[in-house]
Amino acid sequence: MTGTSQGKTFTQPIRIAQLNAQKKKDAVTKLLNQHVQDFDIVILQEPVWGFIGNDEGREIQGPVTLQGWIPVIPNVNGNNNPTRPRTLAYYRERPDFSVTLRSDILENRDIQVLDVAQQGQPLTMFINVYNDPRLQQQSALNCLRRTNLPRDHPVIITGNFNLHHDLWACGPVGSVEARTSGEIVDWLTEQGFTMLNQKGEVTHPPCNARERASVIDVTFVNGQAVREGTVQDWAIDPELAHNSDHLGIKFVITPAQAEINNPLDIKYCLKDVKPAEWTKEMEKAIDKSHATFQPLFMQGTLSPNTLDQCADALTSAMQSATATTAKIRKPCVLAKPWWDHNLSAAADRVSEARKEQKHHHETVNTFNGDIRMRICKARNYFK
Repeated sequence: MTGTSQGKTFTQPIRIAQLNAQKKKDAVTKLLNQHVQDFDIVILQEPVWGFIGNDEGREIQGPVTLQGWIPVIPNVNGNNNPTRPRTLAYYRERPDFSVTLRSDILENRDIQVLDVAQQGQPLTMFINVYNDPRLQQQSALNCLRRTNLPRDHPVIITGNFNLHHDLWACGPVGSVEARTSGEIVDWLTEQGFTMLNQKGEVTHPPCNARERASVIDVTFVNGQAVREGTVQDWAIDPELAHNSDHLGIKFVITPAQAEINNPLDIKYCLKDVKPAEWTKEMEKAIDKSHATFQPLFMQGTLSPNTLDQCADALTSAMQSATATTAKIRKPCVLAKPWWDHNLSAAADRVSEARKEQKHHHETVNTFNGDIRMRICKARNYFK
């Protein structure tokens, strides 16, 4: 997956797999062994963690180690031999990217912050979370709410949310669950994050008749990641589950793409173009340049000048076919981006009201009903 030429390294897409392994060794070893050529980074929740050796009579705990994979071990509160973490990552060494554990941002066994850097590409931050709602305000997602996350480069929050919300749930959501998850979703919305899951697409199938299918493995990306198209081909993949009750998730991190200038300075709408008609016009245009393409069918090495002429003729043929079959795109003068200053102001009002409520609670240890009403009204207006 890595391209090199005359000592230069070219950045390639980084392939990601994610799975809640439920502390099952078989699930982790199968995932890493069977997909060693398929992925470059593996993000785990509830990974395998156990005895790996002794150091002067002291037992050392650690993750599964497999050839070809480098584990990224959390450093919780400066402890080099931490208790079982609930987030962990592995990566395969490649010369075109590096992975850095950001313990300076958060030290938490349920949250792992990773910076993935590629030369010439924007830094991408991964936030791997295992959210335990039983911890309430100390849960992973609530800890994230109190953390200042960067906005100037792509950020991906992914993992096991263990929450149900109408935004992604495949069934009805109880009022208590909706209130808890609603605070998280409101915060993500205020921060400009977008969910990649399709609503109702199950990530945790039922294991017996008493359980119900659920969506608890979720991925969000910030505005910068959306604008740069950082995450591609996001999908739920049952083949990555192995022995886990959770389904795996996979996606690709792509290098930033440069926009190609339109040589005609004309944009066409291809929505209503019939492929057969476009192909027919393309064939006509190629026939007109038959003499130019003739050297391609002859034996022998072609000169760079001849190849350039063929490329130019092919480009012209495509442009001609498009101009003949497609309508010129004429954007409406009234069209505007869906996110504007009104939405920004509405989001700010929600944020300010929540901060005011937080300050009031810290001061007198109670919630103010008037402020709560303003929060609800501001949130409803924003939605």
